[in-house]
Amino acid sequence: MWILIVAILLLGLKLGGIGPFATLSWWWIFVPLGLLFAWWEVIDPMLGVSQRRAMARIERRKTERNARARRNLGMRAPPGERRDGDGH
Repeated sequence: MWILIVAILLLGLKLGGIGPFATLSWWWIFVPLGLLFAWWEVIDPMLGVSQRRAMARIERRKTERNARARRNLGMRAPPGERRDGDGH
């Protein structure tokens, strides 16, 4: 997530005292960290974004594994599945 990179970069520059970031208010550091916390602890569980991605990834792996097993056994693919088995 891009905001995590920004937050870590700002924090490192502030703690390192590099350039204009040494005099930067701590609010500029804590706002991205607060947004990250809000996303991971409130918004993501409420919307289920991460869970849906994980479930889709598991389902895709399962379909690919079944297609590979059918191919190895010499069976035809069920109707609606692609025959090339590339999973796309």
